[in-house]
Amino acid sequence: MLRRTVLLVSALALTVLGTPPGAAWAQAARRARPAVKRVPVRRARPAEPPPNIVIFLGDDLGIGEIGPWGQTEIATPNIDRLAHDGMTLTEVRSSAAVCGPARCSLMTGYHSGHCRLDDNDVDYLRATDVTLARRLKAKGYATGLFGKWGLSWDSQPESWPNAQGFDVFFGYRDQRHAHNYYPEWLMDNADSLRTGNVVAAPGPMGTGRATVRAAYAPDLIGKRAFAFVRANAKKPFFLYWATTLPHINGEAARDADDGGYETTDLGPYADRPWPKAKQSYAAQVRRLDEDLGHLRALLDSLGIARKTLIIFLSDNGATMLQGADDGQTTQIGRWFNGTLNYRGFKGDLFDGGLRVPGIVAWPGKVKPGSTSAVRADFADVHATVVAAAGLPTPKGIDGRSLLPALTGKGAVAPRDVFVWFSPDRHQSAVLDGGWKGVWVRDTLHLFNVTADPGETKDLAQMEPDVAQRLTEIRDQEDRRVPHPAEPKTP
Repeated sequence: MLRRTVLLVSALALTVLGTPPGAAWAQAARRARPAVKRVPVRRARPAEPPPNIVIFLGDDLGIGEIGPWGQTEIATPNIDRLAHDGMTLTEVRSSAAVCGPARCSLMTGYHSGHCRLDDNDVDYLRATDVTLARRLKAKGYATGLFGKWGLSWDSQPESWPNAQGFDVFFGYRDQRHAHNYYPEWLMDNADSLRTGNVVAAPGPMGTGRATVRAAYAPDLIGKRAFAFVRANAKKPFFLYWATTLPHINGEAARDADDGGYETTDLGPYADRPWPKAKQSYAAQVRRLDEDLGHLRALLDSLGIARKTLIIFLSDNGATMLQGADDGQTTQIGRWFNGTLNYRGFKGDLFDGGLRVPGIVAWPGKVKPGSTSAVRADFADVHATVVAAAGLPTPKGIDGRSLLPALTGKGAVAPRDVFVWFSPDRHQSAVLDGGWKGVWVRDTLHLFNVTADPGETKDLAQMEPDVAQRLTEIRDQEDRRVPHPAEPKTP
């Protein structure tokens, strides 16, 4: 009877209250707790892999000798396409007016007042120098140099490309050797490779003119460059293609109908009403353009074009040499208006010797068909490549990264002052804002290059304060003491 009474009371309680007491307490507790906002978990994006990096460097290629700067007589469709796909840099100057110190600046990030070389062959890189190849190799890049080095002495193995950060090297260590397009041998890392060419009376370092032509050096160099790209297509690589085109073979120019511009064929220029030397020069520029085109086609075929940064440059201004008379001029650098009427030629620190073409293409990063007037020299190119690889800007170098100008993100660090020094200080120059001073020996010529880009009106006597300021900059930046030249080893 008692058990029935308890069950009856419990049933009544459920009917009245609707829920058991324990459940009611649980519901109240849930209402008292603040609502928990569910936040979606954001997964970190994987780090973007560093790009492949290509520096394609012409040799004595004048700024006016290619399509993006208005050339019409020589067809350069591949260079034109590179400019269409990337950015044209209108204010690039080489770090020197001759080959060696320009390449020294590109490799080390210093201007010619701080580089070991201020002329060709006067010095060499040391084991303590930190080259662009060394920086990228430490980042995990495969590094390859194909073509002309020019920063070594044969007696100093520490200066050879493989000792300066390049995994693979094929081409010329010495600049004079690089004059010969049909050399008897080329350097294959630290060894020499016989080409089958015969030079009857070779000069120092294999200079001269081949009497038996079995292999054209640009062909051999291009094949090795392509093999390097194929071998490293699945990892970041740095390709430094330092072609010798269109540099003259000066040791063979005097008695040669091609004027020393050695090429396998004249192509579409064979029927032009020009001297053969001029036809040959145009054919060399065409060949340079074709090599760039073949390289880009290879990158496309391997599926790596979109992750490759390409920088196209020339080492200095158009040549000052005399050649065949084409009915208009005997000045080779004027055949195709190579200097764009800027004053001077290769070897001069006027802008005709310094201004060079600059084109950068980097899919997804650099806007196609764009231009930039940011001022730059080769020390800046060094810093830019380092930054593109994801490395911090090296301390103490003279260059700064141009990546903000290339990508449109951020601002380029200011660098108003650029300086140049030639051997024995026969010439020196300072560019500060719109003012440029050029010293020939100790005589200053001062120009406002904003108003007078042709450097025709000397204002040194009219602007003594500017002249004094530029002189002080020149003296301050001429510091060769940290890199003294050592006596050559016999």
